Amino acid sequence: MRFRPWPKPEPYRDTSRKRAAFKRKQRLEREALPLFAEMIAARQHSVEEEMTRRHVWWEQREHEQRAQRAARWREARARLVALSDPLRRTIRNVWRSCPYPADPTYLLDLLHQIAVGGVDPIGRPGSSTASARHA
Repeated sequence: MRFRPWPKPEPYRDTSRKRAAFKRKQRLEREALPLFAEMIAARQHSVEEEMTRRHVWWEQREHEQRAQRAARWREARARLVALSDPLRRTIRNVWRSCPYPADPTYLLDLLHQIAVGGVDPIGRPGSSTASARHA
């Protein structure tokens, strides 16, 4: 099965540019409503708190994305296994040579397009069964 490896999870990088952007965002929020600037400033949290929050959020998001991608691969493989052997072999051959990125979303879309008749697995990806019937 052709697939593109997902990059290894990396920790959140706290940079001076991110800190400056956060400070600028807070300043712009205060300047947008000058009459409420003091109230807005009182509700804003520090840069350190924000960087800590982002670090925790980043790890959670990385984990969720990896789990979601794995689930999509499992779904695609389950849909392939549900097909007849000759059709499954044909689709696997099409997948190995097609121009689509080696991503589970594209494989699921290819399987969907074949199921609804948008792609003819015997022809090339992008060739529709409807256009083949009219030729």
